[in-house]
Amino acid sequence: MSASRGALGGGGLTPPPAGAILPRFRHAAALLQATWRQHGLAAAAAYGFSTALRKGALLLRQVGARTREQKLRQALRAERQAIPGGLPRIAVAITGGIGDILVIGRFLRDLEAHLGGADFDIFCPRPALAAWALGGLPGLRQAHYDILFDGLRHEYDVALRANQMVVLYQEDLRWQTARDSPALAEVAAALIRSRPLIDPFVAQHPWHDNFLAQKAVFGGRSRRDFLHHLAGLEYRGDRMAVPQDAMALSRFGLRPGGYVTVHNGFDTEFIIAGRRATKCYPHFDAVVAELKAARPDLAVIQLGTATSTPIPSCDQVLIGRTSMPEVAAILGNSLFHLDNEGGLVHLAASLGTRSAVVFGPTPVDYFGYPQNLNIAPPICGGCWWMTRTWMDSCAKGYGTALCVQHQTPETVAGQVLAALTPAAEVVA
Repeated sequence: MSASRGALGGGGLTPPPAGAILPRFRHAAALLQATWRQHGLAAAAAYGFSTALRKGALLLRQVGARTREQKLRQALRAERQAIPGGLPRIAVAITGGIGDILVIGRFLRDLEAHLGGADFDIFCPRPALAAWALGGLPGLRQAHYDILFDGLRHEYDVALRANQMVVLYQEDLRWQTARDSPALAEVAAALIRSRPLIDPFVAQHPWHDNFLAQKAVFGGRSRRDFLHHLAGLEYRGDRMAVPQDAMALSRFGLRPGGYVTVHNGFDTEFIIAGRRATKCYPHFDAVVAELKAARPDLAVIQLGTATSTPIPSCDQVLIGRTSMPEVAAILGNSLFHLDNEGGLVHLAASLGTRSAVVFGPTPVDYFGYPQNLNIAPPICGGCWWMTRTWMDSCAKGYGTALCVQHQTPETVAGQVLAALTPAAEVVA
């Protein structure tokens, strides 16, 4: 029996449809307007052109996916009739890049453990990426384009939307399933209780995410476990099974533990007007040169895609030459990883590889992993979503992002070399 439809728990605002196309284009339009105001017509034109290319292709894929909605609905109903009861069926709408997918994946991993089993269907802009990243979750069934979520969520026992927060669609919760599963009822109750705390941020995501992060840190939480906190779940660690290409190392001539990796790009789905995002550290070439001079026994391998810039001092530059399963295998066998704050840092943590992360606009106390070498900016920093164009230009109006520009390569290389030096050598 399903509850009557109404506002979400806590009496707050009902979030916009997770899979709707119109809100996504409104978001792009707001960024276009902000770019025009702050940086002029040329920057706005560059942003608009990139948006048209990427969002146009996404729109075509989404429209194509919409034609399969009725078939999926029929399949879900037929399955429910053929297999009544059983494990809870959960629909999860995800927004964000690979880092967000992995953080949400840990939440789903621990939710499944708490429930004693569950089946998940994922709805997101890049279902193939999510299907790979979450392929190690026993409960993962399928990944779909997120445009289908709003039309199908009521066919599931539970519908969630996860990004920097996690929201329960209370009007779609099948209360009979919750009554039959005390653990599920606990999670649902926790999400309903926590909803008033995040209502303003749900309505203004992502514009107020910085304030949300500050509240999370004030409460002793971080990006790693804030979703767990909202749902009353135990956080079971950073490690998570991520599918890897077993032949990747031999394909690129790498020896496990015999190299370090470096990355200087950002999420390809985050569109900016310029070439380099404010969060990208510009001095990795000098850092790598110092590392190689001090540790000639280690090869340095650059990973990345279209948003990365080549680092000449690396032994191999693999920009655009690797699949994600290959990247996972290379990262998982790396002695150490160097990066800006971003998705590959979350992937490295999932695989048990320690990272040195040069922080800039994104807050170190919210995004930093405790086992990592988290290098805080020497000036400013933490202006993530303080402006709508924070990834394009310095929020304070400087010509360059001082938070990363003023982080000297000598400082970064020195800290990395110290982290790479075994304790026994330091004592000797």
